[in-house]
Amino acid sequence: MQGLLNEAQDYRDRMVEWRRNIHSCPETGFHLPKTSAMVAGVLEKLGFQVRTGFAESAVLGILETGRPGNTIAVRADMDALGMQDEKDVPYRSVRDGVCHACGHDVHTALLLGLASYLSEHRDQIPGGCVKLIFQPAEEGPAPGGAKLIVDSGVLDGVDAIFGAHCQPQYPAGVMGCRYGSFFASGDFFEVKLKGTGCHAASPHKGKDLISIAMEMIQAIQNIGSREIPPMKTAVISVCSINAGVLSTKNVLPSELTFGGTYRAHDAQVRDYIAGRLEQIVRDLSRMNGITCEFEDSLAFPSFANDRDITDTIYQSAAEVLGQDKVMMRPEPEMGSEDFAWYTRKYKGAFFFFGVKNEEKGLTASLHNPRFDIDEDAMVPALAVYINTLYHLLERQDV
Repeated sequence: MQGLLNEAQDYRDRMVEWRRNIHSCPETGFHLPKTSAMVAGVLEKLGFQVRTGFAESAVLGILETGRPGNTIAVRADMDALGMQDEKDVPYRSVRDGVCHACGHDVHTALLLGLASYLSEHRDQIPGGCVKLIFQPAEEGPAPGGAKLIVDSGVLDGVDAIFGAHCQPQYPAGVMGCRYGSFFASGDFFEVKLKGTGCHAASPHKGKDLISIAMEMIQAIQNIGSREIPPMKTAVISVCSINAGVLSTKNVLPSELTFGGTYRAHDAQVRDYIAGRLEQIVRDLSRMNGITCEFEDSLAFPSFANDRDITDTIYQSAAEVLGQDKVMMRPEPEMGSEDFAWYTRKYKGAFFFFGVKNEEKGLTASLHNPRFDIDEDAMVPALAVYINTLYHLLERQDV
């Protein structure tokens, strides 16, 4: 399939330009006016039917071949992260505190590359219908953009869907697949404690919220180590705690907040953690005579790849890149991905494509302020997208 790789190479410069434009002007959550407008404009020029006005800022590109075949959807996320861009590159983010540190700019550019290829090779498409979905809010807020897209009905009639994520663990040109369980659920919690503040020299006259919060956090950590069966996977992390003023070192604060996230592959484990978190903070609050507000944001469920769709992705990647460039991941991720909402309704699968290049110094992890990619990696990824899509369009058993 060297020919397909060569054809994909013709779209490299276009994808790089789109990616850098998006990277330099990142947008977060559901509010993606510039990104969505750019995507919709490109799709219209390519002759796609374009739908907007659903899931707040989502964009759908539809290409009907007019020939029999399946309806296949391909998804890219468009939103950035609320963090600083610390790279010294011409396309560095111009927005303070907002950065494409998770590669969604890459995913969007790659899907536009696929749209360009399909537009210019309409006669070669096996048949059926292609739906390219450009999604907001993969990074939140809950429940994420995927659920709103599924609920909107724009994908009704889809026979299968696939998506991918760039992965700096893998060298550029390497793909990673997995059968079965892939991503954990991803949920968040926030605790607000209120009590009586006092002078630190007279702690008996108030309530030491910091000590109480330490009790809570220790008890929360014991959920994973002492209450979840050892053969079940779960992670609970307290990621922030705020109380008092650092410059004032002799006052016990009257308010404290802390929050974090929990992950699980098993739905029963997920529900158990949610219930125990609230029980622990409320019981310890009552025991210590303080008030407590608990907020639990159920965000993304866990998901497993469909075996048939994974087979097609694996075989398609091997045909294009060679067997040695396709890895089968031995373990699932504890991270979450709102692609899970699509797999609740449609047959679907997800895979990784490598973007690391040690010689170019491109090794930073995802969600790192210096994250960047080897842009040449978009070429083999595009070739795999094309081959996978063609196979799914013509499969009789999807």
